[in-house]
Amino acid sequence: YFVHGQANDASGRYADLPKAVVAFSDRYQRHERVDTMHFAVNGSHYGLNLPDGAFDILVFADTDRDGTFGQNEVVAKRSIELNDRLVPNRVIGQVDLDLGNPAAVGWNLSITVPDSSVRSESLFYPAGTIRDLDEPIFDTSFSTLGMYDPASFLEQAPTMFYALDEDLSYKIPVVFVHGIGGSAREFETFVKELDQTRYKPWFFHYPSGGDLDQLAELFYQIFLSGKVYQSNGMPIIVIAHSMGGLIVREAINRYEGKSQENQLRLFASLATPFGGHAAAEAGEKHGLIVLPSWRDLNPDNAFIRELYRKPLPEFVEHQLIYAFQNPGTIKLGENSDGVVALSSQLHAPAQSQSSGQFGFDNTHTDILKNPSVFRHIDGLMESVQNFFPPSHLEVILRGGYDVHDAAIVDPLAAYTIANYGKYMMALAAGELTALDREQERFISVARGEKAPRSELEKSWMMFVESHPDIRNTP
Repeated sequence: YFVHGQANDASGRYADLPKAVVAFSDRYQRHERVDTMHFAVNGSHYGLNLPDGAFDILVFADTDRDGTFGQNEVVAKRSIELNDRLVPNRVIGQVDLDLGNPAAVGWNLSITVPDSSVRSESLFYPAGTIRDLDEPIFDTSFSTLGMYDPASFLEQAPTMFYALDEDLSYKIPVVFVHGIGGSAREFETFVKELDQTRYKPWFFHYPSGGDLDQLAELFYQIFLSGKVYQSNGMPIIVIAHSMGGLIVREAINRYEGKSQENQLRLFASLATPFGGHAAAEAGEKHGLIVLPSWRDLNPDNAFIRELYRKPLPEFVEHQLIYAFQNPGTIKLGENSDGVVALSSQLHAPAQSQSSGQFGFDNTHTDILKNPSVFRHIDGLMESVQNFFPPSHLEVILRGGYDVHDAAIVDPLAAYTIANYGKYMMALAAGELTALDREQERFISVARGEKAPRSELEKSWMMFVESHPDIRNTP
């Protein structure tokens, strides 16, 4: 089971302390620590990978700053039970933890606080999310681990959501989803071609041997539901390769028509076996299937049969991109890209629900290395409209102000002023019209019509007062 939620510290009491979410169980031995996720930023999302059973989920904070979490450093607790009756899709979200009730456990324990200097933590993403594509978790060996031992994979990559840089909300997210045995690194060619002044690359890096229904539920909850990532009107683009396209298509089936859900505007699938894979069917008949995901690829199994049970929502445009180069000297069987048959890539129900189909003379894997493929997708991306109108984006791209000499305590406020300061000033000066109620309130505060309430509003007013010259800065 995959358990996720937020650790919230409304008082800010533990804001600057290392923290950890820990799951304990008494099933096999008393107070067994089953899974742990370390973090520091308040409001951070966490993810735990747990078997069935009853668990106490505890949050520890290193209040004495001795480099360990001890028995007297519990700051939140919640109990949960996991079984197929209570959690049939094996994903449970919004298991939120409110910090602020110091407590102690009745047994001795000592959990080492990891070295936080190794990687800077994001203000917006879960701990460990910001990565480089050359890091070990994107190695082929780690992808193989994800096929055959998903639990061990999740010990080192628990969130399955990764980014290359800190978040900037004015950019449209482009989510890359790999196939079986793949990794985020396979999209390196596409990422290099991506205009990162307009788009931000995100990655769904998951254990590809897992159950496709569960992985689809995870994708929906993380990216589409609005419960983890809230797009605030910003559209989403997804580029998925091979089996990743099946995960995304099933995730789209999970849309509930709620206003809080994020809208996936463009779904570009590459060499996806929408009709399943004949080898999976043959393997299952002969008792060779060991991977849940490979089992789900059997054309006769429920996953493929039910994949098209719901039409795509009107706001989703699916562009079906297929590959047709088979490098074999002697070609046996039907036409394919060397891995997936063309008849599966061009499965009739998938074609009928797509807005367009386009083929490339590439093999199943080389399609990810062809810049022409991305340029084709990039042209499709032009139709996806940014939430911010061009007049606003023009000012946003001017950046912000140097806050190093300002006494801004709140790190989120400092980051916002450093990146959006000139946009905030343009709003306050009436050069731009507010896009939502949050901006309307900010303008009222900046003009002295309302008292500052949030840390950002307080920090902005203090910053402007101590830097009067910025009013004349273009």
